[in-house]
Amino acid sequence: MSNWPDWFQDQLELASEQQASYSSEGKNLFTQMDQFKTNQNEDIQHLLSEWEEAIGYQLSQDKQSIYMEGVKDGIRLILPVIQPTAIR
Repeated sequence: MSNWPDWFQDQLELASEQQASYSSEGKNLFTQMDQFKTNQNEDIQHLLSEWEEAIGYQLSQDKQSIYMEGVKDGIRLILPVIQPTAIR
């Protein structure tokens, strides 16, 4: 990566550090949630599991929507470069 400007390398390093921090915090949160669920009765454990499943599904739908918007944006950016005579 020595061909990249210093400011770009700095941004990549900062993003990598932030990602590691978020990952660590996320693992800690899941551990705490598992401990909390273990200390509950079966009915509450079942409700918490259903809640986690619903939240997980919603998050995956949100991520898929964001991804598709990114793909559309990328196509809108690259299409005029590939086909400069195309109508925008």
